[in-house]
Amino acid sequence: MGTYAIHKRNDRSNPPLVSIILLDWSCRERFHALDWLTSQTVPREQYELIWVELFDRVVPKAIHDADVVITCNQKRSYHKHKGYNAGLLESRGQVITVCDSDAVFPPNFIGSIIKNFRLPRDEPEQLVLMHYEWRTDAEYPEHLASIHELSAFVWKELWPNVGACMSVRKIDAMRFGGFDEHSSYRGFICGPYDLAWRLVNAGLREIWHEPGVALWHFAHPAPYFHPRQFSLSNLRRWFEVTYPHCEYHALTAVEGFSTGRVLPLEENPEVYRLRMSGRRIGTAFEEKYATKTGPAGFSKLQRLGLRFALIREGLMRCSGFLIWIVEKSLGKERFEALYRLFLRCAKFLLKILEKTLGRSRLQFLRKYANR
Repeated sequence: MGTYAIHKRNDRSNPPLVSIILLDWSCRERFHALDWLTSQTVPREQYELIWVELFDRVVPKAIHDADVVITCNQKRSYHKHKGYNAGLLESRGQVITVCDSDAVFPPNFIGSIIKNFRLPRDEPEQLVLMHYEWRTDAEYPEHLASIHELSAFVWKELWPNVGACMSVRKIDAMRFGGFDEHSSYRGFICGPYDLAWRLVNAGLREIWHEPGVALWHFAHPAPYFHPRQFSLSNLRRWFEVTYPHCEYHALTAVEGFSTGRVLPLEENPEVYRLRMSGRRIGTAFEEKYATKTGPAGFSKLQRLGLRFALIREGLMRCSGFLIWIVEKSLGKERFEALYRLFLRCAKFLLKILEKTLGRSRLQFLRKYANR
């Protein structure tokens, strides 16, 4: 489905409650997140792990530990949101979670999502759930075995990192167009907060989980954008910023949040198809208008035709007034004679057109000529 390839599917008969979408763009040095996510307090069948690679790298550990493995086969400048949508479309859970794919997760992380959405239920709680993420300048230790060992490191002050971890109902993600695939989201500066903020604009309640259950993120070997720790990898990361941003938040997302936008600027075609097919329209009369244009709207040519139709309608409405002036000017007898001559000419012209174009195509004119 779409332009991505699926290397492993979730073939379990019962759908999970939660789908965890983990993104990579051939940049992850370690895959410890999979170890922490496969060691949760809830039964493994209650959640699925979806590993999405934006390019074409297939990681053996992801094949072994994840339930779904996808490669998007993107070229040059990557687009994370297209990867998110691939994970969204292949997910089977009632709730989808998009989070850092190189973090440490506490054993009750999945349980906290299930609890907040009050699963299992036919209708999970409608909300936008965000988890905090602790960060440190230390690199990931080789033999970290327990969440309790994290206290040995120095962690920075906690702040609401909107790109770290977001959970929403899958049905809400689909209803509001999934993740925006607009070109301004290409490159490093983007994240699941695009969808989160549009859902908040639509009226969903956003809550931040208490910091007792949070993600823990160790530093990369080449820190992002650090002015005093130059490296070629650091410089390469900088060139992955392809569009102006607002304090390292995607400009388009901030603008959408501020203006109250609820749908993406560029919707994934498959998400669009599924969203539109889920509509429940009351009458066949309305269905005629529900599929009139497609996602692009009316074309310029169609709009021009409707503009001419409006002008014609105006002229037709004015014709009664013009006829009244002619009748008053010529007198009733002369006007009737002129009107009969007009009808004879119209019938003659209609016969010529019927022979040329066919009688069936001109039935709508016959009622006027037969007066």
